[in-house]
Amino acid sequence: MPEGGRGQDEPPKSTQRLLPNSRMGYLMVFGIIIWFINWTFSADNLLFGSRWLKATADFLSFLALIPLVWFLYRGVRWMVTNLLWRLRRRLIVTYLLIGALPLLLVTALVVLIGYAIIWQGTSSLVARLLDGYLNQSKAAAIDLRNSIANDTHGSDELQRRLRERHSVLSPIFPDLRLSLSSNNLATLASLPDSVTRSGPLPSWLRDSPEFHGLVVVTLPDKSREVRAYHMVRPTGQSGSVLEMSYPIGTKLTENLSRITGFSVRPGQTVLRALAGDPTLDTGTRVGGSPQIRGGTLSGLVIIVPLREWETGGLIESDALTIDPSFLRPSQIWQRVTQFGSRSVMGSILITLIASFAIFFLLIALLAIISAFFLTRSITGTVHNLYRGTLRVESGDLTHEIPIRGNDQLSGLARSFNQMTRSIRELLRVSADKQRLDEEMRIANEVQTRLFPRKVPQSQNLDIAPGVCIPARIVSGDYYDFVEAETGVLGIVVADVCGKGVSAALMMANLQANLRSQIVAFHDTVGDRVLRSAPLSTAPVVGEALRSAASGRNIGRILERVNRLVAGSMLEANYITLFYTEFDEVTSRLSYVNAGHNPPLVVRNGGDVEMLDKGGTVLGLFRDVVYDVGDVKMDVDDLLVAFTDGLVEARNANGDELGQDRLTEVVRTYAHLSAAEIEQSILRSVREWTGGAEQEDDLTLVVIKYVGTGVTLGI
Repeated sequence: MPEGGRGQDEPPKSTQRLLPNSRMGYLMVFGIIIWFINWTFSADNLLFGSRWLKATADFLSFLALIPLVWFLYRGVRWMVTNLLWRLRRRLIVTYLLIGALPLLLVTALVVLIGYAIIWQGTSSLVARLLDGYLNQSKAAAIDLRNSIANDTHGSDELQRRLRERHSVLSPIFPDLRLSLSSNNLATLASLPDSVTRSGPLPSWLRDSPEFHGLVVVTLPDKSREVRAYHMVRPTGQSGSVLEMSYPIGTKLTENLSRITGFSVRPGQTVLRALAGDPTLDTGTRVGGSPQIRGGTLSGLVIIVPLREWETGGLIESDALTIDPSFLRPSQIWQRVTQFGSRSVMGSILITLIASFAIFFLLIALLAIISAFFLTRSITGTVHNLYRGTLRVESGDLTHEIPIRGNDQLSGLARSFNQMTRSIRELLRVSADKQRLDEEMRIANEVQTRLFPRKVPQSQNLDIAPGVCIPARIVSGDYYDFVEAETGVLGIVVADVCGKGVSAALMMANLQANLRSQIVAFHDTVGDRVLRSAPLSTAPVVGEALRSAASGRNIGRILERVNRLVAGSMLEANYITLFYTEFDEVTSRLSYVNAGHNPPLVVRNGGDVEMLDKGGTVLGLFRDVVYDVGDVKMDVDDLLVAFTDGLVEARNANGDELGQDRLTEVVRTYAHLSAAEIEQSILRSVREWTGGAEQEDDLTLVVIKYVGTGVTLGI
């Protein structure tokens, strides 16, 4: 046996011994001894002449069943583990399952289909015979109506005709009832009860010219009876009704049984009740025994359309029941033999079926025997594969299986060797990926710290927290709130070309440069003097000076940042940026748009202003001069700044959200707070995309001017 593995025929060591030297084994041996003594020396319910010893031995024999069951369990487990441990035996069992089990299943399917055909054929035969009875009785009723039509004889003659027709039809239709009623009660009052009906017609039949079919009648004992019922109106006898009915009962079903050879019984009309009909009394008794919701089913039922006698409601229920004993194999075999013995064609058909069955059985046996011999050509290579897996399991990924052939099993060995090489490479790549994932996680944490951690406080602005949703782990989008100086809030939204780590690094570089330039320009002495102008006694002049200083600062800030970024930008990369400063005193926004999606200023009245004044993108050209825009904010005005990932969000059809839809969303929710507007926009984007994969980073900043602080009026 090679080192590091087991031999091909050696089972696992933990299951080599079926009868271990244990307490359970001793108990089993003791139990066998007790059984032997009890069986050998017992006589007349005594053991060695003692009833007490006999009772004790019986009790100990019963307790011995416990180790017996335990060892049976161990024996089955040992057999499965050891006898089927060898691949050859396991393959034989597998081929048996593949070859024999499907054959058995197909045989079972054929048997089930045969039963279904017999079942359906029997039902159709009985149903056709029942239809034949109904058609005969219908023809008899119509013929009787025609014979008495326009009859001018008295009631005695009509009674005689009814009695004659009753005597002729009674052998065909057992328990037949005939009646002829009229509005002229004196004419027909002397008809015998045996051929008349008591009680008036139900309302659904009173205006009907005729009716032929099956009805369900509730008898006084609450049982339900199916009757064949025919109602016609004789011509020329106004108000006269000719009725003929007979029950689908025991006598009729006896006739059906004699004709078909099956045991046919009257139905119990319980299917409607089992379907949950609330109009049927749950306490109905069938056959004198209480039933659940109207009765129980026994045997094969014949479903036919019926009419409720009282209401005329159409239902489908069981009118006849066939005893299922004809489905027993002995009965089926008897009918098959009868079929084969009664005609030459039947004998030929039976012979063909038996021949095909034997032929298929021989093929199945041949396949099983072939599978047994084919396993010998498999076990050698599988043994080498088993040894190889043990080596790989122990950590030796350099082990390769020797290849000596050119068949598919040798190809499997080559695949195994290729797998071990691929595993070695995969482990190396996995280690690199783990390091990269850890670095990306750290980068995400660092980038998260670059975004604002809290919303700045402002007397006049309602500021939403802002949101940046990366398409990957890290984002190339950037937004920030910068306190440029007291009373001046800087707001920036930027989008670095590209996604992933490179865009995130450029974003971090942009943030550092932008913040440093903002602080540098706002700390100049000249700007401090200009921004102190609103404190003078000339408010208009002071506001103008503050606005001019802010515009000059913003333009110079972006020009300086562009020169710094252009020196470190990768080839063909660029940054779009929108930067604005809000002056708490003047309530004005001074802004520069460096090739960014124009933010929206949505006025209280619904007008929309796009902030597109500025210049080209950052990073492409060093010497760029940026124009500065200026916007006066009124109460309830909104500033919505975003990146292209918002307006370019696509739905399942590939359509973009677009700026027009965004504008409508903002107008719809403009009455809400800034944070609620921000969440409403994000919710609209999610509804638009419908869960589609996000293609680009998405950043959104919403600011609402509420005007609660002190401002400088113009």
